Amino acid sequence: MSLSPIERVAYRWFGGIAQQRAAENPRLQLSLQQAHIGKRPDVYLAAIYLTVAAVFTISVLVALLLAVAVALRAVDIPGIFFLYIVPMPGLVAALVYFSNLVLPDARAVGRARDIDAKLPYAINYIATMSAAGASPDRIFRSLSEQPIYGEVANEASWIHRDMSLLGLDVLTALNKAVTRSPSARFQDFLQGAITSLTTGGDLKTYFMNKAQQFIQDNRQQQEGFLDGLGVLAESFVVVVVAAPLFLLVLLSVMSSFGGDPRSMLSTGYLLILLMLPLATAGFAVTVKVSTPEA
Repeated sequence: MSLSPIERVAYRWFGGIAQQRAAENPRLQLSLQQAHIGKRPDVYLAAIYLTVAAVFTISVLVALLLAVAVALRAVDIPGIFFLYIVPMPGLVAALVYFSNLVLPDARAVGRARDIDAKLPYAINYIATMSAAGASPDRIFRSLSEQPIYGEVANEASWIHRDMSLLGLDVLTALNKAVTRSPSARFQDFLQGAITSLTTGGDLKTYFMNKAQQFIQDNRQQQEGFLDGLGVLAESFVVVVVAAPLFLLVLLSVMSSFGGDPRSMLSTGYLLILLMLPLATAGFAVTVKVSTPEA
């Protein structure tokens, strides 16, 4: 993959230190592969260093301009505010650096989640193709052309690329796919296919058995999710519906018995405007994260 103009500038300025850091961090290359970020580790690090340098420089200039404006009395800012301004460029630069450094791992986790969600259906497709007598190369090529399978289709496209474009045999291509896949379930599936091929087993039988296994596992996972969703719904009714009503009634009773009306009103506003939205958002995020097909 060719470098963009910014990446070329970054590599020209920071290529030496980026190569050294990339050699000290071999895990970065695997993370980039698992995240499907098509860049060499040294190029990726050089781009991070250039971004951090630019962010730090801009932050320092903004802080200096603000200091000049205060000195000229164009802006009235309390002196204590500068205690937060002085370390801000370094903090912003550090945040940009570490966020870009963990970005490949975060993307890999997202890809693994998508692969695990769609793998049972993709394996069923693979088993159907295998039952029709298709070769492994044809199976993965056909799977890569099905966008409905998401990241599983992307993994299949890399396997097909290794076999058709790079000329690798099916065992080598599958071994490479096992190494770069972020999903442990997909790795296990491919490793089983490798074992079946090397031991002279029937690949079609293996695919059929795996399809049945994954369908059963997926059914159990869906049933477990529905059971957990029922418990979550009951908790939602108690925490978000019943508890606020009880607290509002309690506040009204306390106010009628001589409580401070302003304090009761402030507590009611806090409950309605802050606690209820936060609790609702928390339940929504929990359902989103725990949904198998999310």
